Amino acid sequence: MSLRVALGRVPYKEARERAGEALPGDERLVQNEVAFPGHRLPKPRRWNRPRVLAGRRLPGDRWEGAKRVFWLVDAIVQPIPDLFGARRKKGKPLEGGWGSLAGQLATALWPRVPTTDALPVLQLTDRHLHVTYVQRGRRRGELGAVEAGWSTPASRVAWIRHRTDIDADTYEIGFTDASWVRVEMRSQHAVYFVECFPRGG
Repeated sequence: MSLRVALGRVPYKEARERAGEALPGDERLVQNEVAFPGHRLPKPRRWNRPRVLAGRRLPGDRWEGAKRVFWLVDAIVQPIPDLFGARRKKGKPLEGGWGSLAGQLATALWPRVPTTDALPVLQLTDRHLHVTYVQRGRRRGELGAVEAGWSTPASRVAWIRHRTDIDADTYEIGFTDASWVRVEMRSQHAVYFVECFPRGG
């Protein structure tokens, strides 16, 4: 999760509701949840990350100088817990490589958003698991446009496990190609999303 998002209250409920607007009309929503890259999940190379919400703006999104300051602070602050041993353990965050289903999901959680911020929302329907992007203003945090992203048939999601040994917000999602990826779901609503999948060991 970027520092820009972390600085303000994340409107989880509103984002989930807004994300539903991007679902195909012939699919029924089962559950959805705001998700972020999991602990120590590396950022894919820039050209592999999806470019979303291009040209979409919200009030306050033109403060480019302040944005660079946030990125600098984010780069400094994020590694600090690892320097003191906090959460420096528990194995790798991705199995299967970037071309696997887990790698594709991991890449989808690192969108490139040129003019604003975006909240990735995992949406499980009766047919697919989708990643939907909900626009969020950098300055005021208001929500804007919605854009559909990566998806895969729901039958390809094999299991989910709660990694409480890392922290209360960390989960790993496994797929039928034997790949899996670590994600963070920080809302208390995440328990309802998790209950829709088989549990992994």
